[in-house]
Amino acid sequence: MSAKTIYEAPRPEARPGETVVTSTCGHNCGGRCVVNAHVIDDKIVKISTDQRRWNPEHPPLPACARGVGQIEKVYHPDRLKYPMRRVGPRGSGEFERISWDEALDEIAAQLLRVRETYGNAAILDGSRSGNTSILHNRNTTLRFLNLFGGCTEMWSNMSAEAEVFSVRTTFGDKVGYKAAGREPTDYVNSKLIIMWGWSPGDGTFGTGTMQYLKHAKEHGVRIICVDPRRHRTSQALADEHIFIRPSTDTAALLAMAYIIVTEDLHDQAFLDRYVQGFDEATLPEGAKPGSSWKAYLLGEVDGQPKTPEWASEICGIPADVIRRLAIDYATSKPAALQCGYAPGRTLYGEHFHRAAYGLAALTSSIGQIGGNTGVSNGATGRCGFRNFPAGENPIKRHVSTPLLADFLEKGKAGGYPADIKLIYNAGGNIFNQASNAGKVIKALENVEFIVGQDHSLNPSVLYADIVLPATTFWERNDIHTPWAGAGHYAIFMRKAIEPMYECRNDIDIFADLAARVGIEGYNDKTELEWLRELTEGNIDDFDAFMREGVARLPAPEDAVAFAKEIRDPENHKFATPSGKIELYSTHLQNDPNPYGIGEIPPIPVWISHAETNEEFPLRHHSSKSRARTHSIHANQEKLGKVDPDNIWIHPQDAEERGIQDGQPVKVMSAYGATILPARVTENVGLGITSMKEGKWYTPDAEGVDRAGCANAITGDLTAPSGATTYNTNFVEVRPVNPMPAE
Repeated sequence: MSAKTIYEAPRPEARPGETVVTSTCGHNCGGRCVVNAHVIDDKIVKISTDQRRWNPEHPPLPACARGVGQIEKVYHPDRLKYPMRRVGPRGSGEFERISWDEALDEIAAQLLRVRETYGNAAILDGSRSGNTSILHNRNTTLRFLNLFGGCTEMWSNMSAEAEVFSVRTTFGDKVGYKAAGREPTDYVNSKLIIMWGWSPGDGTFGTGTMQYLKHAKEHGVRIICVDPRRHRTSQALADEHIFIRPSTDTAALLAMAYIIVTEDLHDQAFLDRYVQGFDEATLPEGAKPGSSWKAYLLGEVDGQPKTPEWASEICGIPADVIRRLAIDYATSKPAALQCGYAPGRTLYGEHFHRAAYGLAALTSSIGQIGGNTGVSNGATGRCGFRNFPAGENPIKRHVSTPLLADFLEKGKAGGYPADIKLIYNAGGNIFNQASNAGKVIKALENVEFIVGQDHSLNPSVLYADIVLPATTFWERNDIHTPWAGAGHYAIFMRKAIEPMYECRNDIDIFADLAARVGIEGYNDKTELEWLRELTEGNIDDFDAFMREGVARLPAPEDAVAFAKEIRDPENHKFATPSGKIELYSTHLQNDPNPYGIGEIPPIPVWISHAETNEEFPLRHHSSKSRARTHSIHANQEKLGKVDPDNIWIHPQDAEERGIQDGQPVKVMSAYGATILPARVTENVGLGITSMKEGKWYTPDAEGVDRAGCANAITGDLTAPSGATTYNTNFVEVRPVNPMPAE
């Protein structure tokens, strides 16, 4: 890789009468690929991608099915075409066409009324990650609402808050979780990779990640997968698959740590120099005796050593397998633990990530070539690119995102900071993606006014009072960086076509609203002026970048996060209070309940929470669809054929319930029910079920979802770190219509 920025145009030559424009999907999709629009007469007629041969030193950026499927999205018959006002009951889909002036005047009047009557805290920002590029993103909404006097926010990351919290707690407040792992170029340097709850073959997790894993395997790297299901990545790459019960991963990691310590396989010198709180000698001032991680692992205080036998009863992995895996990880130098987000989307998910970082510290894998922290993101983050500035929110009390349903239902009476009366939802299908969708929808009865600003009538827009049609990324200019914080490149998202119908850019919609409510200074720049400013210092030739489409930025000095901190600890300390890796957190010692939603011990521990019951005996979790980016694309019939929706169930569990493969089944939990086909397969563990998240919530008259929406059956509970708890879930599955015996 060159030490200078390289600008390249990974697109075919245009044919006569055609223009070929390079862009990338603007969504929170897991990748960041090249999608080229072939345009004739202001219409995209074809999408192509980067066709270059794979090269680990200069990898191409090929698109997945979702990238190619963008043509179906932009020209979908359900595309919102003009502003609309609701004329029937919420959720009925009954709207009338109105003008932009009518729509914006009404929204402005409602914003002013709610602010005057209830205060700014009664306004909720419902926007999320439908747009994640550097200019046209959620900040367009936040900037407007902040200048309006503020709003209540759902503050936590729905995908990865357990990891966001754990990275900051363990490695330092200033550390971005997208830069706390390693570059995929380093995979080949490992002797062993343990993929724990991580499947880039399904959820992408970085363009080229699968190719780099295949490259590593071809060079002799062993791969072990630990997951409740044998996913596409495991089937393609794993030398061994180990099934585990959802929401029990922390127990297995603690037992591995126990074996590493009791077998004297840990690196004591590394722990002494770089780590706080492994043993009593490195505890901070004020810590209670016996509060070190080692003391906890050995059971010195609670009387329960965290043995493989103890963990096996919880997680379902045989004790001898846990023991063997621990020894393998500790002795296969260098070894890398690559953890996904899914095990952290549990009731105490922060302990999973912190325990994984603890294992990496025990084996001195952090900061080492071929090793890893336990984070599966890259080491470069967003390469220094900045976002459209949101400004500061004057309203300081916010709510953990998984609590949306309860917050809307109870408001101040439930101890929340406000009673929400107005929701502005731009590019965020939060009613569908938040836990307990049925409760969310019912609680909207307490909300007086809802704005939906998007591309189609997704479940969140369907319940809006005013609907505004927004542009897609093809209809505007923008820039994007790698989703996984790896690969050190950027893509210029060149405008390919003029805005369709009456669609408008979010930033222009908010500029017009700002004028109507008396806000000055919302936007004083053009798109290109903003993009030049936001990339200043990182792009040395903006015109070349815009013309060619892809900027290959210089590779980082180190492909592994925290290499400098390990190599030169005197001059490069960790950004924690102690300057070390904190297995025992100083912050949590001083404030064990940082968000007011539950106490978190200073060290990673197991907190019992994953017991099934007779009514709901199956442990359920959700996975990613290759046909969707969360809920985006859920209405695309052609793209949906790439990865059909169903619920995975083990043959023994299916036989006990009279379920046959392909049969419609009703999935029930304490929170709701949904119907979708069964997939009877040995690729999911016994007593475990799995379905893909993101289908659009479509309840019938009895409130049963008919579309296979994962959040029809999830509970609106939060982890103490603010993480979602989708994968702490217990269900029963029954046939809808019993099929005749064969």
